[in-house]
This record gives sequence, C-alpha cells and structure tokens, in this order.
Amino acid sequence: MNRPKVKFYTDRHSFGVSAAVVLMALAIAFRVIGCWGLWNDQNYLITQIALPIGAGLLFILFALLCGKKAIWTTILPVALGAAFFVLKALAIENTVQMLLYIVLCVVVLILYFCTVFAIIRTKWLLVLAFILPFLYHIFVIDLAAMRDSINVVTFAAGMQEMSIVCIMLGMFFYSLAMKKFVKDQEPDLPKIKGPKVIAPPPHDEPPQEEQAPQLPEEPAENTQQKSDGQE
Repeated sequence: MNRPKVKFYTDRHSFGVSAAVVLMALAIAFRVIGCWGLWNDQNYLITQIALPIGAGLLFILFALLCGKKAIWTTILPVALGAAFFVLKALAIENTVQMLLYIVLCVVVLILYFCTVFAIIRTKWLLVLAFILPFLYHIFVIDLAAMRDSINVVTFAAGMQEMSIVCIMLGMFFYSLAMKKFVKDQEPDLPKIKGPKVIAPPPHDEPPQEEQAPQLPEEPAENTQQKSDGQE
C-alpha cells in the first residue's frame, strides 16, 4: 500500500512566520551595527557581513512570498546561512569544537532540505535542530562570556552574538510554523471490461426473408376452352 504524499508549507500571516521575519530583520540590524567600520578587510566583508545579510534578506523575501506554494525556495538562504556559520567556525581555535560546529551546520542543512521536500515526514527534528543550539548559545556560551571578567565582551562582539541568536531563534519559529498537508491518495479505479457478446441459442432459426405474394394460376380447363373458342 502506497503512503499518501506529504507537503509542507507556511502561512505568512501566522505567528511563527511573523516572528521569524522580525527576528531575521533584527539579526540583519545587529550584524550591521556589530560590524560597522570592519569592512576594510575584503574577506571579512564578504564572509561575515555581505553573506549573512544577503541570506537574511533572501529568507525574508522567500518566507513572505513563497512559503505557501514553494517553501523549498528558502533552501537557498538557509544554505547561505549555513555557509556563513561554517566559515565562522573555521576561526575557532579548539579543533574539536570547530569540527562539531561544522558537523552541526551540515546536519541542520540536510534536515532542512529533507523536511521542506517532505523526505522526512515530520518537522520536529528540524525544530530540535534549531532550538538546541540556541539554548546552548544562551546558557553555555553567552553566560560564560558574561561571567568572564578578564576578557570583557565588547559592544561589537555582543551585537554580533545577538545577530546569531536571532537567526537561530527565527529559524526555530519558522520551522515551528511549518504545516503539513497530506494529499489524498487517488482511489484505484475498477477495471473496465468490454461488452459481452451473447451468442444466439443454437436451435433458433434465422428469420426468413419476406417473399412477394404470388398470383393464383388459372385452371387448365378454362385455358383449353378459350383456345377452342378461338378456333
């Protein structure tokens, strides 16, 4: 038995999509503020400023315009965002932590791809893939940075971290806003058989053709009398 087809979509008027769009806009604003004046390095300008800002703008556009009928278009900004996080992870000094960060980005991207194309028939794996890193950032990385009295977090670094947190939280709300539509399976139509040809009964005689009526013949005697009179 074939399983019914599943399709995921989002409604731009829903709370989850609205929250995701607002948070992504805040992430762009925090990125611009945190990286203000740091665009002299061309590599940093492309990988840490232009890339996340471009991904955020594309995500807002596709989420508002294409989420209802073509949610798969959001794969492009999500892939650009994953590339941004991978490039950012390359700057981590701890090799193990760097590799784990990269693996997490790749896994999230694969989960997102499989979810929007309904290869995975549930959204909850994707929800966990966004909320767990968000909680880790808040309760492990950010709290440890705030308690560090030696290496005080600068305003620019704080704005950049706020940008990352907003991206994670926005994607969490967007994945939570995904709705599943199950297409009804087409019913199996009965096979149409050709008309049956019923043979006539073996003892039935075929209908006879109508014959024209025959005129009665004159008696032979009358014919002979006529011939005698003529003589």
